[in-house]
Amino acid sequence: MSTQEAESDDRFTATIVRYKDSPDECTIHPRRVDDNSRTTAWITALEGSFVSLSTCR
Repeated sequence: MSTQEAESDDRFTATIVRYKDSPDECTIHPRRVDDNSRTTAWITALEGSFVSLSTCR
C-alpha cells in the first residue's frame, strides 16, 4: 500500500491509496477540519469510479 497526496486548492486535498491486491482508493477531504468532523468530512471512491481531470479537458 502506498499513499499519494494531491494538492488541488487550499480547502480540500485528495489522498490516493494504492493497493497491490485490490482497487486503489481516492479520498477527498478538507485540509483543515476539527477533530469532531475528521471522520465524517470526507468522500472516498474506488478505482474505476473516478478519472484524472486531464482526461476531461
